[in-house]
Amino acid sequence: MMVYWCAGEYDMIDGEKHFIPSVIIDGEKGHRPMRGKDSLALPYYWGKTEEECQACCNQANEDMGIDEKTAAIIVGRSMF
Repeated sequence: MMVYWCAGEYDMIDGEKHFIPSVIIDGEKGHRPMRGKDSLALPYYWGKTEEECQACCNQANEDMGIDEKTAAIIVGRSMF
């Protein structure tokens, strides 16, 4: 199972922060910011604040059938 989470990653564009969601995979340490990996890939920007980005992450998780409590548990397990 995977969840989206705003882990504080952002790019500065024209003086504004654009926050990038991360993918967190249950049972794996760390997170994977959705920055894009090759010259044709672009990062995802899900808000100009951490709160906006996290709200988008929560909605994407909910769309996959994962509530906020379950997502937080998965995020917590990824830290150890």
